[in-house]
Amino acid sequence: MDEARVVINLKEGIVELQGPPDFVRHCLDMYQPAIKELLGLPSESAARPAKPKPLPQERKVPAATKARKGRPTSCMGVIRSDLESGFFDKARSTSEIKQRLSEAGLDFTENGVRANLRRLSMSGALDVVRKGRSVRYQRPVQS
Repeated sequence: MDEARVVINLKEGIVELQGPPDFVRHCLDMYQPAIKELLGLPSESAARPAKPKPLPQERKVPAATKARKGRPTSCMGVIRSDLESGFFDKARSTSEIKQRLSEAGLDFTENGVRANLRRLSMSGALDVVRKGRSVRYQRPVQS
């Protein structure tokens, strides 16, 4: 049974191919452009004409944009949605709010959370309840 073995030492790592000669030849053909690029040789793809750019109406929307659609991703947006859902019916500390955000899979800095809570309290969307040095935020009391 014929068997071929090739070892390619690249900067990123070593590629070792072993198997039937047809398989090894096929894999070498696939790695050839990368090998030439690492050695600084011009590859066949450089000689090919560039692919025409798509027209503006043919542009595709990136997958990440589709995934975020309809979901608040800013710290302010998430806090506002928690305010609407009733989370702030009871006075909450910054650490409780940060914990709620992290449970939802969102990672915001404590300073960022505090800044957004401060903005919401200045706009009147949240009331600030102070006891000594502690600060808590809650929904404004309706009079």
